[in-house]
Amino acid sequence: MHGGFEGFEVDAERLAGEARQFEPLSTRVAAIHSGLADALSDGACWGTDAVGQSFSAVHAQPADDVVSRLSSLSERLGSVGTRLSDTATTYGAGEQAAVDNLKAAEQ
Repeated sequence: MHGGFEGFEVDAERLAGEARQFEPLSTRVAAIHSGLADALSDGACWGTDAVGQSFSAVHAQPADDVVSRLSSLSERLGSVGTRLSDTATTYGAGEQAAVDNLKAAEQ
């Protein structure tokens, strides 16, 4: 570190705007999860012959793993968006309080 504390800057409006992008993303991931889970729950579509069994041996478990991971991803993305939005609100309120305190001190 050189020269001591230099501070940081936050654009609360931009952060809030970016936070709003997480809801549609979360909804999209939920739809992908639902479609994939429905397709995989219909059963093995690759057949029971040697090629189908070979395909299943390689791809069935990874597909199940993806479905499992996607099940919580939508909720997690929504949570990130909420936390970013809350952070933007808190930062904006703190910044406004600091401005108000400075104005009051000038009087």
